[in-house]
Formats: sequence, structure tokens, C-alpha cells
Amino acid sequence: NELRQAALTRQLHSRRQLNEVMVEFWTDHFNVSVEKGDCWFLKTVDDREVIRPHALGNFRDLLWASTHSPAMLVYLDNQANEKSHPNENYARELMELHTLGVHGGYTQRDVQELARGLTGWTVKERFWRGQFHFDPARHDDGAKTVLGLAISPDGQREAERVVEMLADHPSTARFI
Repeated sequence: NELRQAALTRQLHSRRQLNEVMVEFWTDHFNVSVEKGDCWFLKTVDDREVIRPHALGNFRDLLWASTHSPAMLVYLDNQANEKSHPNENYARELMELHTLGVHGGYTQRDVQELARGLTGWTVKERFWRGQFHFDPARHDDGAKTVLGLAISPDGQREAERVVEMLADHPSTARFI
């Protein structure tokens, strides 16, 4: 409720109205429901560290920040994505809703390969609860191919290349 009240107060009283419109647009685009798990408190961090700083900036930077958002990782189950059983939820949403769109030219195999590339992307527990963490022990370090691009196995860097490719893809420009 406090996050909603703060957003409404900013929308009504800010001298930066365009920024507030774009914050609302990107908040809707990179939707995270506060009804799921720890998202009730992680969404506030997402708003402060992902959406607001990038609302009027470069889409690639916003997308990269969103891929590291603990709220997004929890909401789309990527904190449970590991090499022994890849979880496709976040990979599918990243392609279908955040970048390329439903008819953006990707296949089920692309979703599976991206899910493998995002294995080990998780959220810290206990004292550091709610911070992004890359766990190499849970990461699938095999070669992957996403949208025809061969991705060499090198941990976090492979996902960075895919996110960059998705941000620059012509389907993303049309979809956004």
C-alpha cells in the first residue's frame, strides 16, 4: 500500500510528469505481482532500483537491470532455475512479454536454451535476502543456441549477450 501511495503522490505532485508516466509504463511492462511470495517487499526495491532509475534511459540498461531484479526472479520462478531441471517461466516471459512479443520469431527451443542460460540466476537468502546472486554450481555450463546465435558457455556473460541481442532485435522495437 505504501508503494501505491508513493506512486500516486509522485504522479500528482512531481515536477517530472513525463518521468512518472514512463515509470508507470515500464512498471506495467515489467509487471511483478506483490501477491506472490517475497514480492510484497521485493517490488519496492524493484521500483527504486530498476524502474525509476531507467524510466527515461536506454532500454537495454532497463532490461539488464530487470533481469537482475530479485522481484522479477522470484515472481517468474527463476530463483528455482538450475541445471538439473531448468525452469522456463522467466525465459518465456523475457521473450514473449518483455522483448520480442508473442510472434517475435522465437521457438520453444529458444525458450529452453535461454532457460538453460539463466540457470543459477537466483536470489540470496537469510541476511542478504532479496539480493541478486549468480550461483555457478547451479548453472548449466554447456553451449547454447538462442535465436540462431551460438552462446559459448561462460556463466553470467552468456546471458548478457542474449539480453543484448533481445534488446536490439527488430521484433522488440515493434513490440515495445
